[in-house]
Amino acid sequence: MKNKKILIALPYSLLSEIDSAAENEKLSRSEFIRTALKKELKVLRDKKIKEELKQGYIAMGDINLSLAEEGISADNEQLLTYEQKLSESE
Repeated sequence: MKNKKILIALPYSLLSEIDSAAENEKLSRSEFIRTALKKELKVLRDKKIKEELKQGYIAMGDINLSLAEEGISADNEQLLTYEQKLSESE
């Protein structure tokens, strides 16, 4: 994979913290920053997916409630028919 060099401005304190963490992890500054950015992008993607799932479940809630109510109504009708036939056979 080709790399593209970019120029970013960081406060000295943040750069110092990055360099220290990179050294502790035995990574170059660039590799540490790439890894950190990948992790942050994954967090953002996961957050977006979670929100989309939440919205989907909310939308499906109304549909599921409607289907459940239709099913209960149909079950009640069948139960009444069954009880009528049962009482007629006695």
